[in-house]
Amino acid sequence: MPMMELKEIVRRAEQVLSVSWKAVYERRITELEEMFKAYGDRAYGAWIQDFMSPVAAHFSQEGITLKSGFQLKNSIENWGPPEERERCIWYTLSANDGAPIGSLMLQVYHSHRAFHIPRPPRLLELETVEREEILSLLSRASTRVRWDRKEERLPPAEGQWSGAVKWEYASDVSLGDCLNGTEGDHSSWALDEALSHWGRYGWELVSVVPSGAKTIAYFKRPYQDSCLP
Repeated sequence: MPMMELKEIVRRAEQVLSVSWKAVYERRITELEEMFKAYGDRAYGAWIQDFMSPVAAHFSQEGITLKSGFQLKNSIENWGPPEERERCIWYTLSANDGAPIGSLMLQVYHSHRAFHIPRPPRLLELETVEREEILSLLSRASTRVRWDRKEERLPPAEGQWSGAVKWEYASDVSLGDCLNGTEGDHSSWALDEALSHWGRYGWELVSVVPSGAKTIAYFKRPYQDSCLP
């Protein structure tokens, strides 16, 4: 199957997912909250297994086999704070004759503090079915990170982050442009202006890290809803 065709099938599957995950969440929320109190993250496995059934049915209609059960060994969880932890789960896709087509990745954000979904799950197609290749792809932020700042986010669970100072962060790979040249250039107005440009908007420089030929500067400021687009 051509990759473009698989991409389109997965996009249609996301429409199914956008309905099923929320429907199961709303229908079973009390049960899942109690399950989380008793068994922890196993509650998320029950939620995933339930909402992925309609997704598997969608693929079946497209002539593709997908086993929708949640297998911990076919997942990885390395990223994010405990209130918004990211887990990636993959499923092998195969044609009706058993020939492998690729893999489907399910990205789920969840809290380890309470049964809470900080943002909706999403699907992503992967061209490989080999475990090591999948793990290599998932180790790249460009595979997993959403760049759309307007994506839906659910309100935080009751009591989470209460009283805590919230921060937002940004990076700049152009600061190193001010460091090229002589020692005199390094202390010139160019570097001062580059830093002041950030400072005028409330950003504080917290770290500078070399990365190959580039220098990455990291900034932070107190989080405000009005600061984000």
